[in-house]
Amino acid sequence: MNFSRLLNKDFIALFISIIFSLVLFFNSNSQSVIAIQSDLASLLNTLTYPQRWYQDIFSIKEYNKYIQSELVKSNLIISRLNSYKIENIKLREMLNFKSLNPWTLSPANVTSRNSSSIKTINIDVGISDSIYQNSPVLDIYGLIGKVFAVGKNVSQVQLINDKNFSVSIRIGEDSSLANFIPTIGEYGILRGVRKSMNLLPGEIAYTSGISDIYPANIPVAEVISINKENNSPFQDVVVKVLSNLNNLNYVFVVQ
Repeated sequence: MNFSRLLNKDFIALFISIIFSLVLFFNSNSQSVIAIQSDLASLLNTLTYPQRWYQDIFSIKEYNKYIQSELVKSNLIISRLNSYKIENIKLREMLNFKSLNPWTLSPANVTSRNSSSIKTINIDVGISDSIYQNSPVLDIYGLIGKVFAVGKNVSQVQLINDKNFSVSIRIGEDSSLANFIPTIGEYGILRGVRKSMNLLPGEIAYTSGISDIYPANIPVAEVISINKENNSPFQDVVVKVLSNLNNLNYVFVVQ
């Protein structure tokens, strides 16, 4: 028992002596001590390098995540601003179109497109907005159809490219009468254009005004091709609808 206590005392004394010696040694200003301190610092730096490397990599990864997050936010803001810019341009075009035409126009948003046997779209105006069945519907380029059915705050519009659609038009210098008949997609034909009429590609067909539904001078379609080599007294006239039927967002209802 006494031997054990003595051993413990010797160990404690040795430990204190070593600590004291090390303190005195490293507080010395001799060149040998400074060299040893430098070597130990270099060794410590080498031993801790993996830990510091891992911390640096982790820090870079976290920073990259932050940068990517900010980039996504910035892209979303840019996309939103671009959308607002496009919407603003379209609204300006619509307002200018409205100011240039004598009709009373009620603007509306397209809410959905129907894929039934009748080609239609739904708009967010109805009876409460003084919209009635058969009212003509336009976009900034020209006629897109007519109101097919009306609800309190929604209406269904039959599109100009529906197979059951037709409209009386005038075209050419002498404002000859004909009928627009849709064929495929955005294309159609003008039925009833006399061969004696001098018609050129690029000419625009307008509503005739003889219908109870459509007022005169609404742009309808542009002449694409003409063929007089047939056995009919009328020309074969292919036209393209002026309205952008594949990208309808805003429309006007003629009241």
